[in-house]
Amino acid sequence: MRGYAVTDNVAVRKVDSMAQEGTPFKRIRLDNDLWDRFEEAVHRADPDSNRSVVIRKFIRWYVGDIDEMPQRPEPKRGGEK
Repeated sequence: MRGYAVTDNVAVRKVDSMAQEGTPFKRIRLDNDLWDRFEEAVHRADPDSNRSVVIRKFIRWYVGDIDEMPQRPEPKRGGEK
């Protein structure tokens, strides 16, 4: 790998991802604040879900494989972002 070291956690997630889904690990770049708010929103919408599940559902909806978008959470109380 060029320019960075793969941690044990990343390697484990990669292996788990491939074993469960049979697909290679993908990376995207997001601002940390957005990524953290996304995690909070996912847990508000469905405490048993995770970001990866929601991203895959959104992509399947976006390309037309499914008709229903992922569930969007209720806004935080008091209109907070």
